[in-house]
Amino acid sequence: MVIDGCKDVNNDFIVYFNRVKSLLSYDYIYLIPLFLSAVVSVNSFRLKWSWGFRLFSSLLLTTVFVEVFAISWKWGMYKGPFWDFSPSNLWIYNAFLIPRHLCTVLFFFSVQNSSAIKKILLLSLPLFIIFSIVNYFFIQTPFSVNTYTVVLSNSIIIMTVLLFFKQVIDEERVINLVKASEIWIALGTLVYYTGTLPFFVLFNTIIESNSPLLMPLLYINDGLNVLMYSLYLTAFLCSPQTQK
Repeated sequence: MVIDGCKDVNNDFIVYFNRVKSLLSYDYIYLIPLFLSAVVSVNSFRLKWSWGFRLFSSLLLTTVFVEVFAISWKWGMYKGPFWDFSPSNLWIYNAFLIPRHLCTVLFFFSVQNSSAIKKILLLSLPLFIIFSIVNYFFIQTPFSVNTYTVVLSNSIIIMTVLLFFKQVIDEERVINLVKASEIWIALGTLVYYTGTLPFFVLFNTIIESNSPLLMPLLYINDGLNVLMYSLYLTAFLCSPQTQK
């Protein structure tokens, strides 16, 4: 009995060690810049940056929580003494698409000067929420990648960022990148959402016709995540020119 118990402890330790080791793999490397950007962004509250930056900081902090929850779910939280669910954590990531989109769009709403564009952004939010909820529960369902929602979100956010960059180009003042936190956030957002849009547009086709291609594309997605969160980290190491 004692020997068997020792074996169980050793097996549990090996499983735990392998899981911790996997966090150091390329698949999870994006967690490092994500965590750092979230921690540094907390200064936006202490230094009383404008509400848009504080909202974006809240998004980064929430993203860290969601990632930890999703990984923990896959590693064993899905099963407990009183529950036994699917180990798939897609339902977590799919559900997070809505708050992530809302916070991102509202951030660019906060740095947008055009009242007409602001109205369009606000009107798009309830339509996006309704579509995403219907897709989540009735069309693609929680345990499949909600590509329809991702493609719609990416498309809206790409257009939102491009409109912001047009505003920047049209400005007569010289932009100081050391103080242009919003520029770094916009750049990180544009790089990731533009880079992953073709992937999610073709996701279902790839799964059906050429599934081995999915893995290298996921590696590209991880790399874009690293770049995006690194640019977000840069943003919160800067000092924004406008604080409210």
